[in-house]
Amino acid sequence: MLSPPRRSGPLRISEKRLYKPGDGAYTCCSDMIFTEVAMTRFLLLLCAAFLLAGCGAKGVTVVDEAGFVTMSQRMTKEMQARGLLTDNASYISLPGGGGEQYGEILFRQLAPDFLFNDKGHVYLGSTFAATRTPSSHATVRKTGFTIVHPTQTVNLSMLGIVDWNGDDKDEWVIACEVRPHLGSESRTYYVLVPPPLRKGEPLQGTIAAVYECYGLACSLSVRDSRVIPRVGEDALPPTDVHDALPGTETVTEPPKAGNASGSGLQERSL
Repeated sequence: MLSPPRRSGPLRISEKRLYKPGDGAYTCCSDMIFTEVAMTRFLLLLCAAFLLAGCGAKGVTVVDEAGFVTMSQRMTKEMQARGLLTDNASYISLPGGGGEQYGEILFRQLAPDFLFNDKGHVYLGSTFAATRTPSSHATVRKTGFTIVHPTQTVNLSMLGIVDWNGDDKDEWVIACEVRPHLGSESRTYYVLVPPPLRKGEPLQGTIAAVYECYGLACSLSVRDSRVIPRVGEDALPPTDVHDALPGTETVTEPPKAGNASGSGLQERSL
């Protein structure tokens, strides 16, 4: 589990707007600077409480900013309902999340079971590493990995750390894109993974949403996941699924890729 790092020097909390001036942006929370004397972590949590109370959203730890923004734009209303985005569709960025080798952990420990219902997925194994064939090629990055199979490419990225279902437990949220080498169909699975409690622990993913495209026509299916189990726990209860059609929500251009920066909490634009 990741926790805010200890810091020295001034602690800065700032607000960043969702849209450019003229697009309905407004300031949610004022810039505040607190001089750190002691109890840095206590002050950080105290500042978070005031900030979140004013903006109506829980904080999130963003690992892949561009990927997290894309996910937020695709299911804005769902994430607002879960308290992960503010009413004006911004998110509150918490520090941390940059010290783990997420790509290696997910490659070696995450089960690809959530893909087994994908009609185009024929590569089975207890982990993604075990799905490789002699003709497959894998590239592991710090925040994800890519596996090029003979008939499809799987690209997985760690997006951030959130409390998705409001149970006061953090989940890793990942994006797993499956793109066949033939045709124009692609699927991006947004998956929730309980962080490992010990080294080498098998990881299990729960689908939060599937973004499916046939050429330029895309649709989003969102799962109402009330329970996010670990490996060996009971299976998920039946959940409701509803569709969100493209074109029903305002989409803005994602910012340039990069990790969330800054020495404190920030409200970030999409």
